[in-house]
Amino acid sequence: MMKLMIRLGMMAIALLAMVSCSSSSPSGALEDYMSALQNKKYEKFVDGINISKGSPDEIKQAREGLVSMMEEKADKTLEKNGGIKSIEIISEEIAEDGNSAIVKFKQVYGDGTEKEDSQKMVKVDGKWLMDVGK
Repeated sequence: MMKLMIRLGMMAIALLAMVSCSSSSPSGALEDYMSALQNKKYEKFVDGINISKGSPDEIKQAREGLVSMMEEKADKTLEKNGGIKSIEIISEEIAEDGNSAIVKFKQVYGDGTEKEDSQKMVKVDGKWLMDVGK
């Protein structure tokens, strides 16, 4: 009986560790995607965008097009501002149904400028993604 209790306790600790992982929350996921942008890992950033309309081929083409656009345009913008120095989550509001959220955040650029913004997040197949739709 004691072994069973210890085993159940260890499983509970493991589950809590997985649930508390940063990307299990909308703000944690956004922070991961913005960190990818900061490090010019555009493919990882684009993987965080909810693109669900279209055939698998159309979705793949859309993702590839976004990565190309990011490489071209985001690089120039980031260089102009001295890159992203830091990202700070200001607030997170999860909808009652638990499937969407609004995350407010602040970016600080290398040149000292700051920009506050918000991002709508949606939960798709248990994963928080950026909703850039209409």
